[in-house]
Amino acid sequence: LLGFWSITSIIAYTIAGEKMPWLTVHIALPLILLASWGLGKLVDRIDWHTARTRRGLLLTTLIVLFLVSLTSAIGTLTGPNPPFQGKELEQLNTTNTFILAIVIGIASAVSIRKIISYWKLAQISYITTLTFFVFLAALTARAAFRAAYTNYDNATEYLVYAHSGPGPKIALKQIEEISRRTTDGLDIVVAYDDETTYPYWWYLRNYSNQKYYGPNPTRELREAPVILVGDNNYDKIEPVVGQAYYQFDYIRIWWPNQDYFNLSWERIKTVFTDPQLRSALFQIWFNRDYAQYADWKGTDMSLPNWQPSDHMRLYVRKDVAAKVWNYGAVPVPVEEVSAAPYEGKGITLLADKVLGETDQLQKPRDVTIASDGSIYVADTGNHRVLHLSADGEVLHTWGTFADSAKGEAPARTFYEPWGIAIGPEGNIFVTDTWNHRIQKFTPAGEFITQWGHFGQAETGDALWGPRDIVINAEDRVFITDTGNKRVVVFDTDANFITAFGSAGMMEGQLDEPVGLAVDAEGRVYVADTWNKRVQVFAPDESGLNYTAVNEWEIVGWYGQSLDNKPYLAVDAAGHVFVSDPESYRILEFDSTGEFLRYWGDYGSESDGFDLPAGLAADPENGLWVADAGNNRILHFTLP
Repeated sequence: LLGFWSITSIIAYTIAGEKMPWLTVHIALPLILLASWGLGKLVDRIDWHTARTRRGLLLTTLIVLFLVSLTSAIGTLTGPNPPFQGKELEQLNTTNTFILAIVIGIASAVSIRKIISYWKLAQISYITTLTFFVFLAALTARAAFRAAYTNYDNATEYLVYAHSGPGPKIALKQIEEISRRTTDGLDIVVAYDDETTYPYWWYLRNYSNQKYYGPNPTRELREAPVILVGDNNYDKIEPVVGQAYYQFDYIRIWWPNQDYFNLSWERIKTVFTDPQLRSALFQIWFNRDYAQYADWKGTDMSLPNWQPSDHMRLYVRKDVAAKVWNYGAVPVPVEEVSAAPYEGKGITLLADKVLGETDQLQKPRDVTIASDGSIYVADTGNHRVLHLSADGEVLHTWGTFADSAKGEAPARTFYEPWGIAIGPEGNIFVTDTWNHRIQKFTPAGEFITQWGHFGQAETGDALWGPRDIVINAEDRVFITDTGNKRVVVFDTDANFITAFGSAGMMEGQLDEPVGLAVDAEGRVYVADTWNKRVQVFAPDESGLNYTAVNEWEIVGWYGQSLDNKPYLAVDAAGHVFVSDPESYRILEFDSTGEFLRYWGDYGSESDGFDLPAGLAADPENGLWVADAGNNRILHFTLP
């Protein structure tokens, strides 16, 4: 009966149209029962008295050693690195492994030969067969443990077919945390589409305000703090979420490797003739390790990039995320979230000058304009200053790399200069950011003086990563002491005058101040980056105290990466220009903070940017932009 059941199951499910892993249950069940019946008969036939009195345990151990050593020797001989092929370390290790396996195999075979002289041939075959099945049982237990407790969620396990990855559960934990921290329960509005119906129609069963929006999202979804979307609807959701949501990407569902599709006799032949493929397939079967197979195929088979798979995104509205964010200072949540507050005010503007030959600049962060129309560039990645004519001709260059934290940093050396400004008599002032100092040069690059050292604002010149630098009409030098969250003021001879700003998000406080600009009336504009706003400070009659007199929000500057450092510029009309590096655009405001227009998008053409940073307005109604990611300087004539 069990034999009939086993054979007919194999035939039936081989013919069946749906060849899925769960069908192996129906094939394996009768085989398990048949094997149990057979092994029971085998155990009954073993002379256990003889096994106990004639070194049966030792014989079993030797049989295991013989089988393992024989398998190791064959595997080494037929593997991708056969023995006796050279004197490299890996080749010698393979040779040693093969020799050791042969020695152990011969020794165990000789020992087995001596012991079995006291045994009947049938009993030896019974013991050998039982030992082999015990070995298979151990392999089965190992595979079952790994399937249930190691690879249970991963596509590397062949025992499952299409199933959820860990992403949906991770996203659900995030949704639950946000809901409990903002509604004291599971009352948050969470929307999901037709792609994420599986598995969220069930996962969200206890959420009273769940919302199914199908394949057609609308702008009404902006009322939902949390949105789930499958990869087929990514393009549809982008106009809805705009810049108002944080995005988290996950693998929603995945399948085991399907390279068994379109199997041919030629491919089967390759398995037997290619030792690298044989070794790679063994690693998949034994360890569910696809590294060798991926190398053989020349593809990436790591889990984050696994194919075949379907993906999903979790969007969390930024004002809600600000309420539950656990790290550092955050912006004050806005009452109304706008996905695209600058929508409809974008213009197309082409650069009329592009400076920067191939490999000439490396992540330039700031630019300033001399009275003769030439420009000075903080060539940050090359740790130098570059002086160019308006047409891009190199006039002067100076600077090499030095790190004061590791030794002496002489004058005219830099560690990522991020800011540059021109003072009276045309002298050049440079923020040597990671050497925590300011250096002053003649227009031709001759060193004049320097000041500043690393510190946490204990003194006026105790600086921490100074970024931007500007000089006003009264020859005062303003520097954003970014790490110390303040602005420091010196005269052009390095004498400390005053400082303003402190850590925080309240009026007059700063968090990651970077860009600076001054207008004709002496007001100082500060890019208060991590507070996502521009703050305007005005001096009192003494010029020693600066008070915040205005501020406006920047819908941008969301990331806190090392590259997302915005700069400012003010033109003769009092318009304030703001770079938005990771949104690849320039924003323009009037002096009161009313938004006027923007231009730019990601790209390397004359209308695109990649991390726009430093800005400088010229007298001819133009704006110079340091396009750091594209390693160039652009000039725009403003309409």
